[in-house]
Parts: sequence; C-alpha cells; structure tokens
Amino acid sequence: MRDNENYWKRLRRRPVSRRSFLVGSGVTAAGAAAILAGCGDDDDDDDTAAPAATAAAAATQAAAATEAAAATEAAAAATEAAAATEAAAAVEDDSHKRGGTLRLWKTTEDAGMDPGIFHVNNTDVIYPTMTQVYTYQPSKNVFSRDGVIGWEQVDATTLVWSIRPGMKFHNGDPVDSDSMAFSFGRLDDLYEAHGATHTTNTGWLYVDNFEPSDELTMTEHWKVPSADAQVYRARHYYSFVNPRIVDEHGESVGTRPLPDGSEKEVFAIQDLPHGSGSGPYTLARRDTTGTRVERWPDYHQHDPADDGFVKDGPYIDAWETRIIPEAASRKAAFLAGDLDVYADVDPLELADFEGQDHLQVLEFPAGGFALCGMDGGKFHDKRSRQALQKAFDYEGFIQALRPFGGTYQGPVSRLLPQYALSQEEIKSYYYHDPQQARQLWEAADFEYPMDHITVFMGAGNPLQLQIGEFIAQSIGESLGIETDIEAVDITTWAARALERAQVKDWELLAYGVGTSGGTTGLPNDSALINFDPRGYGNSAFNHSLYEDLMPRKEIIEDGTALIKMLEAQEQEVDVEARAVLLREIQHWILDRHWCNWSLPPSTVSFYGFSSRLQDFEPNEWLNLYDRRRESMWLKEDA
Repeated sequence: MRDNENYWKRLRRRPVSRRSFLVGSGVTAAGAAAILAGCGDDDDDDDTAAPAATAAAAATQAAAATEAAAATEAAAAATEAAAATEAAAAVEDDSHKRGGTLRLWKTTEDAGMDPGIFHVNNTDVIYPTMTQVYTYQPSKNVFSRDGVIGWEQVDATTLVWSIRPGMKFHNGDPVDSDSMAFSFGRLDDLYEAHGATHTTNTGWLYVDNFEPSDELTMTEHWKVPSADAQVYRARHYYSFVNPRIVDEHGESVGTRPLPDGSEKEVFAIQDLPHGSGSGPYTLARRDTTGTRVERWPDYHQHDPADDGFVKDGPYIDAWETRIIPEAASRKAAFLAGDLDVYADVDPLELADFEGQDHLQVLEFPAGGFALCGMDGGKFHDKRSRQALQKAFDYEGFIQALRPFGGTYQGPVSRLLPQYALSQEEIKSYYYHDPQQARQLWEAADFEYPMDHITVFMGAGNPLQLQIGEFIAQSIGESLGIETDIEAVDITTWAARALERAQVKDWELLAYGVGTSGGTTGLPNDSALINFDPRGYGNSAFNHSLYEDLMPRKEIIEDGTALIKMLEAQEQEVDVEARAVLLREIQHWILDRHWCNWSLPPSTVSFYGFSSRLQDFEPNEWLNLYDRRRESMWLKEDA
C-alpha cells in the first residue's frame, strides 16, 4: 500500500490549466422535470404537433387577410415567392458530408455481441449493425424515430408500436411485428437462463406479454403501469433481432423454467451471424485487433428524418475500432490524430492537450458514478456496511483525486435534480468517522470471519486503480484491517462480478471513475439499478432474494421492503408524487448503507474529440445513446 501523505499529494503536484485549451463547452442534460415530461404520457412523440400549430396560426392569419385589398394579396404573393426562394436556397447539398471512416478504440475484445446479454466492449458493433426503436436525447427531451414511425399509450397498461414499413434484415428477411415481439420477449429468457445479464431487467418486469397485432403493429400488455417504459425502449437491448438467425445459428445458453413445470431452452447469437441485424452497417471484421463495420447500401430510409437521422442513411462510410489496452497508447494515438473519440480526459493530464488544433476537449458538468459495491453474502449485517460507510475518507478522496472539486452523490444522479437528494442530505450519511466505524465493525455479526478485504476492479484506467488504492487504504487505516486490490481485464471483471455464488471471491467491487457520464433520463439507470435486489443488487452484490444464494434473513427482509418501494415509484407517473417516493427510497438506502456506496464524483468532466468529427451531439456521448447518431460526419480539412 502506498504512503498516503506522499502518494496522494504527488498526484496533484502538476499544475493544471482548465481554460487555456478548451475549444468548446457542452451542457448538462436538462432537469428531470423536462427530461421525464414525456416518459409516461400518452403522446406518441411524432413531429405533427409543431406543424399543426403552425398551420393553425397560418389559417388564422389567412382569415384576417381576406379583408385586405388586392394590394395586400400582391404583397402576400411576393412574400410567398420570397419564402419559396429562400427555402430552395436552404436545401443543403450534403454530398461533402458523405464518406470517411470513424476511428474509435476499446480496451479488449468483446465477450459476445448478443444485444440481450452484454454491453461491454461490443457496442462498436451492436449500435451500428442493429436497428433500435428510436433514440432518446435526455439533454433535449427528444425521441428520434428509427425502427418505428409512431407509438401510442392506449391506456395505463397498453403500449402500441407502429413499425417502419420496408425494413429488412441484412439477409433480406422482413422486419415485422413478429421479429419485434421476439426481440423484446427474449430478454427475459436470456436473463433467467444466465441467472443474470447486463440488461436492466426492470425494463420489462412489468410486462405481461409482447403481442404481434398485425404485420407492422406490436402491442405491449403490462401487468401494472410503468413511468419509464418509453425511455427504456431507447436502450440498445431492444435492438431488432432476426428470429430465423437465432433459430438457425443460435447457441444454447441454458434453460429457464416455465409456469407449467417444463423448461425452455434459450439461444443466443454472440457472433451476430450475417442477417442478425437490420442497421445501417454490416460487420466486415472482428478479430484480436478490433472491429470494422461498413455502410450497408440497402439500409431503409428515414423519411422524414428525425434529429440525428438522415433520409438516405448515415454519412460516414465505415467505423474502425482498434483494441488499445494501454491508456498511454490511447492517449498517444489521440494526440497523433489517429482517433476521433478519446473519451474522458483525466483532469490531471489536461495540460497535455493544449495547443492541439486537430482535437477538441469539451467541458461538461460531471454526471458519472464512482461506486463501491459490497458482497451481501459477507456484509449481511447492516452494521458492517455502515462501518464501511464511515471508514471512507470522502473529503480526503476529493482532495486527492478531484483537482477541480468533487461533489457528493446519492443513489440518484444529480443530473436528475427533480429526484436527487441535496448535498446536505447526502453528507448526513457520508462522513468519515473512524471511531464510529470501528465500533460498528466490532458490533457487527459476520457469518464469514472478516480479517482481510480485497477491492476488486477492472484494469485499463489508471484513475480506476488510484481509486481502488484509495478505498483500500482508507478502509484499512480506519478499521485496522489488512486490505489489498485486485485489477483484471474488463471481461474477466464483468464475469466475476456477476458470478452467482453465496459469497463472492472479493469483498468490495470498485467500478466507475466519476469523471464523466450523463444520464439516460431514467432514475434506474442513474443509478438505482445498482442498489436494486431485482437488478445488480441481486446479480453483482448478493443483496438477493434468490433461494440458491441462501441469503440471510435480514437481507431477505430489507430486500423485500426495498422492492415494494421501487415498484411503487416505477408505477407512479406523476413527477412530483414520484419525487417524494424516490427521496424516501434514497434515505432508506443510505441509512442501511445498502449494497453500494457512491464515492464523490468530479464536479466537471472533460471529453476529447477530433476536430474533424461534426454533428456528433456531445451531450449524448456521456450517456448510452452516443454512436447511434447517423447524422455525424467527418470534415475533410480538419
């Protein structure tokens, strides 16, 4: 373990300039009231409202104009002609936008590309080769239609989708209601067969069934209302998958029990055989060096094209994603002009990016998470978890690793201010008190003797390692216990994090660096799912109700209570009433130090892009909707 007095101060020794190099500035996602305004309403979010309002205004003006004389009519005609000329001139020749290769990176190979299972190191293929329902931009509160042309919330428990006509999978099979219902319905099968997947299962737990109503209409029937369903459907998990490809090429991933006592075998397509998807690109290469996708000439049109889409398909011809495990190599490649997206920039290294005309570093309010999860198999007594909560030095963490300041984060992101707790509320739980921590630790019941704590994390990001070392050192010094860290490649990390076992082979799981990140607009994604006994609380942190994990009585009791509270807020479509429920849940979580705790994220974040990348909507690169923007293009002379 490194010496605290010297090591953490040494990290901050280098002078940092914040403003001298910034080319532009991003903005945070809108407040929750705006973000969630359309989440549970009955609007199908098409583009008819604004034109209708404009038409109504024009009709009113026309009625008044009937009283005018011939001179007025002539003036109106002249105005109309001028407007037509202006409109014609405004028609853009977009040929200069077409072409080029988007250059990306990732740390390692994927562990599989089935969109219903994983979301680590595979979205460089899933995003461009698959069609999703639509995209959602929380910063604008805008849905942009992709695989559907409309939808209607018929009543509180019925949602009807109208599929875009003329779509086909890459092998020519039609995209229809059967394939949409299959794609959505298989998510629960995969989750149950695996015991857990990366998908957010709260996105479908309320669904009774997905029904193909006719060729291009699919209906969702729900057991209970859902405030977030429409935003959930923007996630890439709900990509349209070809049922025939799964049937012919799928590999068994296990079985799931059915209500009649029988079992259903479940199949996945981890290699995405040709014909699996219907997106704008097809997979040209996938090997140990990376991936390449190339523009598919038969891609369906978007007419009219919503924000982020182009009538005749994406401007960029291909994406090349290189595997670059080492942070120093990624940085060197970006500085050399070989990458179009760098991702988040370590604030301690900002000076290295000054004076580089071929790149831009944008500043955003940070919405990312740095979390530390606890194995509920070992920390079943809430006093043991509360001891860990009080053993961590929050202010020391900010001073050591947040050069532009840090903030306190509750279970719901501060980017959803309608639902987030205040700094004062969070600090009433998150404070460093080694004496109280030791008292709680000594009073706690441990079914498994606790004389050593391992902090487990993914390797590849130097800041993640520094965070892990700080956790281990702070906990070790406060509790007087031996600690260490273990860092492995991200694929191994994800597998071991989700491995089902009564106790994990680690004690604490560190994930997220808290220097970047946005919000999908969902409280669950941002980030209640990490505390949810139905979600990652079950699959990653053993705060589970599943009998095979033999949870302790207190875990079962608290988990059952939390699930009831979570279900209540998920069904509440009134924003103000839901805010009350969400605040109560967060206080409950923090009081029990349930499952996870949030380490202070940075106040600001920095993200690097090449200067040639245009119309990439920087806000959406901080959440989970980034590369699905087909209107991105590459400027040749940048």
